Amino acid sequence: MDLARNLIQRVNLGDSLTRSAAARPDHPAVVDGDLRWTYAEFNAYVNRLAHGLTALGYTRADALGIASGNSAEFLALYYACAKLGVVAVPINLGWRPDEVAYVLDHSGARGLAVETQLVAGMQEAIGKVAGVAEVIVMPGLGARYEPEPAERHWTTTGELAGRGPAGQDTAIQDTAQEPQCAVEDRDAISYLYTSGTTSFPKGVVGTHLGIYLESMSAALDSGWNASDRFAAMMPMFHTAQLNAFCTPAVLVGEGCR
Repeated sequence: MDLARNLIQRVNLGDSLTRSAAARPDHPAVVDGDLRWTYAEFNAYVNRLAHGLTALGYTRADALGIASGNSAEFLALYYACAKLGVVAVPINLGWRPDEVAYVLDHSGARGLAVETQLVAGMQEAIGKVAGVAEVIVMPGLGARYEPEPAERHWTTTGELAGRGPAGQDTAIQDTAQEPQCAVEDRDAISYLYTSGTTSFPKGVVGTHLGIYLESMSAALDSGWNASDRFAAMMPMFHTAQLNAFCTPAVLVGEGCR
């Protein structure tokens, strides 16, 4: 694949964040409790996460599970995956351990990103799926957790992004640069699984082109613009929140909280 041609002509959902950050670098992007990110800050953090995932060996078409409540970290990981061509697999927080294990195995997830307060509830599922090589712990509510199963590689989003234990940014400048990755517009950006009320959950593939067009249509139909603000009330692991509100908001440069 011609990388230069791909980077110019592709349709990648991650590029919508790149463009919003270039057009409105100082515009408020995400508010999560005391956390405030401008678009420039949000995009730089996403890029650092992407480079961190690359350092772990993640590449195009790999899958990463995300078990998290609504948070800035969830959204950042989603866009980091998009820029790399990695497939995000949001985990429904209402699933039982067997259902989580099934989704991780069925999707071929090689890792799981999980908030601190959810680690204990995910450990049984992680232990059942040998293909899950690493666990990436997100700040969440800051709850204490035990890194079990111990044979998995445990790290944190802070470590991925090059930040020290006290939260200081120790990343070199290059790690905030845009990832240079070839991703086709019909590559998967997500595997969103159904509720599994009658059987095990079924994976629904969302492509970059499909989600990008959905985001653009939602923004146009709703008349959203960069001066708007919206609150993420529904769970981000569901497409109604993630791709009908969050991604359209980023596309037009809205503020999200």
